[in-house]
Amino acid sequence: MDSFFDALEPEQAAEIEQLARVMYEAREYRRLLLEPYHTDDPAELLARIETMTAAGQCEHPTYEHYLAVCILDETRKAARTLMAARLRDNQPAIEAPAACHLTLYEALTKEVGQMFSAPPELRQDALLLRLSNGVELTVHYASPTAYSLRWKTADGQQLGIDTAPGHRGLGAGPQHLHRADGRVTDDPLTRPGQPPWDNLQAVIGALRDDPLLTAHK
Repeated sequence: MDSFFDALEPEQAAEIEQLARVMYEAREYRRLLLEPYHTDDPAELLARIETMTAAGQCEHPTYEHYLAVCILDETRKAARTLMAARLRDNQPAIEAPAACHLTLYEALTKEVGQMFSAPPELRQDALLLRLSNGVELTVHYASPTAYSLRWKTADGQQLGIDTAPGHRGLGAGPQHLHRADGRVTDDPLTRPGQPPWDNLQAVIGALRDDPLLTAHK
């Protein structure tokens, strides 16, 4: 390993080391998330979630674990792409596509002081947002069609919007709202396939004025 790094420029070696650490930490966190489910396949976990939901069982936090694995896989893929590019001689600069939650984080950092009581917190698999009215919003955004936005109000009530499959009798699309009283209803705020920033802005805007979404029956 020493001879490998000796052949690199110091700046290149530092970047390779950082990318290797990102891949390792994402792999280990992924393993810990999937271990209780006795599978290494997120598609299998998603199929279980659909079965659970259709049977009337709560799909949370299993769906958030599924989304986290998808986000971690995208992180590892991007890191591998960058590492391969950095190790090739005379290779043009390559920028790996950013995961949805990283793109959202960059957009959110520009809104501090307008929407939030504290800067957005970036985690390996999610974003934690603290709104000025005491709402805490946890965002798992794996793709424009796979996401979970769950929040706790200042008095401890919990709600969430997500795209977990399997809910029957709702409107078109998988998106739905888990209300504080346990009911699952149509999602009045987001649409799968819309730009993630548009969906997130719609939710944040609604929660600032009406955390329980009482205006949306």
